[in-house]
This record gives sequence, C-alpha cells and structure tokens, in this order.
Amino acid sequence: MPSLREMQIDFAAALAGLPASGRVALAADGLAIYRANGRANYRNALGATFPVIRRLTGTPFFNAAVDAFVAAHPPVASDLNVYGGGFASFLQRYEPAVELPYLADVAQLEWGIDEANRAADCARVPDAVLAALSIVAPGQLPEVHLVLAASCRLTASSFPILRIWRVNQTDRSGHERVDLAEGATRLLVRRDPDGVALETLSAGEHAWLAAFARGATFGAAIDAAFAVEPSFDLGTALRAHIESGTIVAVAER
Repeated sequence: MPSLREMQIDFAAALAGLPASGRVALAADGLAIYRANGRANYRNALGATFPVIRRLTGTPFFNAAVDAFVAAHPPVASDLNVYGGGFASFLQRYEPAVELPYLADVAQLEWGIDEANRAADCARVPDAVLAALSIVAPGQLPEVHLVLAASCRLTASSFPILRIWRVNQTDRSGHERVDLAEGATRLLVRRDPDGVALETLSAGEHAWLAAFARGATFGAAIDAAFAVEPSFDLGTALRAHIESGTIVAVAER
C-alpha cells in the first residue's frame, strides 16, 4: 500500500499534469474538477491584480497567459493575494504577447499598485525629516540615507503606460486611442491617506528616488540624478518628496 507521502506526491503530480509514479489510482473526473478549480482560482486572483492587462488582451488571452505563467512559476505560498510578482517578466518572454511590447510594463505598474496597497503604513512626518536633515554635519550629508515610505514603488517604461492604464479603467470606454510614440513614462506609486497615488517623475527624480530605494547614499543618489538629468533641481525635489510623504526618515549607516 502506498504511503501518505507517495499518495500526496502522485496527487500533486497529477494535478499539475505531470507523470505520476503509478502507485496510486487517481480518478480522472475528480482530477479534472480539481484542475479546473485551480485554474479558476489563479485566473481570478491574477485578474484582480492585473485588471488592465485582462482588459487590454481580452479574457481568453489573459486566461491562457495565466495558465502558462502558473505552469512555469507555480506559487510557493498559499496566499494568492501575493502571487504574481513575476508576471510582468513572464509577459516579456511570452511569445503570444510579442506584438504588445508595452504589456509587460503595464503589468509592472499594476503589480506596483498592488504592492503599494498591501504595504505597511508609514507615518508622514515631514517636519521630523527636515529636522533630522538640518542637524547632519555638512561633511556627513553625502553619506546619509533617505528612507522611502514602505508603499513606494518606482517604474519606468519607454511607452506611455500611465495613459494606457488610465484609459483602461472601468469608468472609461476602453476605446480611446493611445499613441505609443507619446514618449517614456517614469512613475512613482505611493499609498496616500486617500488611496494609491501615481506621480509622474522627471528622469532625474526617478533616478534619484530609485537610488534611495536600492539603499544608496545621498551622495550616490545625487550622482545618479545628475547623470541622466544635468538640470535636476535637488532642492525642489527634496522638499516636494519630504512634504508628500515619499521620504519618511533619515538614516546614518
């Protein structure tokens, strides 16, 4: 008689459509129901996270992409609310989506929105951040780290993904045309008291904030900003992102 472990392995293999050992007799009809329910769960979960992708591609295309994604990257946790982090990268390589080059970038934006919604709350204390900066010795300022709010996500695309995202919201017809030649988009996604906010950034702002997100020092972040935007206005960006709650703390490491 097969052990419980052997039965579980064969059952999991059968659900995934993989060869089983043959030690356990499995009812085809029952497995078909389990597989169908599993596919529906994944499709629904990712459809809730990527509603614009589903609207752009149509439900049959989206469901096929989800099925392929799940087969290639099965979830490692039981909570499907946090599943889908690799979907954007998968779409970059998904052959049926080759004629939709912006699709992966829109998916990355939607994943950022989802993560921002789930992130921990951060107190917005601009006065405390300004006070902490004011007491840093001038010679030490390049070595400090500015900490971004936990909900902050940064994304960039050579396509107008914010326009694409906006015209495909449920309160829009979905038939508005977007000129893909409109230009690049650099975005900050952040959760505010009123919900998730999407802010368009200059090239310098994006490079500057992305450096902080990677843990770079103040000096390294400034270098990154000026490398892509020589006219980057540090003072304006610093005040704006402290006041908005994007920057929430100063850390010396």
